[in-house]
Parts: sequence; C-alpha cells; structure tokens
Amino acid sequence: MKIVSALVFSAAAIIAQPALAQAADPSAAHDGLRLETRATWETPTVSSVLQNNDVYKLGSAFAFGGEAGFDLAVSHAVVVGPYVTYEKSNVDNCDGTDCLSAKDNVAGGLEVGYAVGKAGQLYGKLGYASLSLEATLAGDRTTESGSGVEFAIGYEHALSKTFYGRVEFGYADNGQIMGINFQRRHAGLSLGARF
Repeated sequence: MKIVSALVFSAAAIIAQPALAQAADPSAAHDGLRLETRATWETPTVSSVLQNNDVYKLGSAFAFGGEAGFDLAVSHAVVVGPYVTYEKSNVDNCDGTDCLSAKDNVAGGLEVGYAVGKAGQLYGKLGYASLSLEATLAGDRTTESGSGVEFAIGYEHALSKTFYGRVEFGYADNGQIMGINFQRRHAGLSLGARF
C-alpha cells in the first residue's frame, strides 16, 4: 500500500511540474497602456515634380512629440493595439522671406509587436498620417495638410519593469499638398512607460 501511495504521489508531482513551470514563466509580451516622448529626425520629400518622378528633399530636422498606445497580448509573445502620434516639426526651406515649412505630423493606426527574449520586442506599425505644411510667399501665409498611409518598423527594449526605450524607422505617403506629392521619412528614438 505504501508503494502504491508513493507511486501515485510521484505521478501527481510529475504531472504538476509543467503546470508549476508554466506559472513561474510569465508572458514575454510587452502589453498595457503606454505613453512615450519622441525625438525624430525627419525628411519631408517631394516626388513627381513635373511628372519626372524626381525626388527632392524639403529639408531635414528634428521633430519632437509623443505617442500613446494600448497593446493587448494575443499570445505569449505577440501584442496588437492602436496608437496615436503627434510631432511638431522644425523643417524649413527658405529663399529670402519666402518659405515652405513643415508644421506637424499626426498619425494613428495599429501596432503589432513580437517579444524577443525577456527585454526586447520587434514591432511594426501600419496607419494613417497627416503632414501639415505652411507656405509664406510675399508675406502671405497658407497652411495645408495632406494625408495617406504610413508604416514603420522598430525595436523596443525594456529598461526596467515600467520604462522602455525605442528606435524606429518609418515612411508615410502624404498625398498632394498644394498640388505637389509629399512623403515623409523618419528615424528616431523614444523613451516611454507602460502602465
């Protein structure tokens, strides 16, 4: 009887072991509400000038802003969720007092992340972005926006249980602004917190 009891106890312990290991191994997914500050090196560009498909840079400069998102874990390593971004631009292209300046960039869409190890996460974004430009000509100012599809890829690394850092590269096709096709390329860093 003692041998049977010992065998039953041993079998129960072996069966329970994977469950205990699973409980001790929490999800690697980086999920929850997140808020971040962003510093982005951006380059608004012009294409299809006079239908020659040439590309011209409006200029390059830092844009500063923030992003809010909510990531929902859909598996042990994958998160999906919405995001919204706002960045204030500093790009100016002037000839004397006549200038064409990028004012801001507003974007929103869906982000998908995949955990890499305990601290890392690769992510991709697909969304819709709006770029606002201001033209100053002979003292008159005109502001106009264009919008279109944007996408980005990046890497996130946990700095602590709450804070993380990111590096991101992206592209947006902003359609026609003032009759000209504009795009925006960006590469940047961000520091954020998850709650």
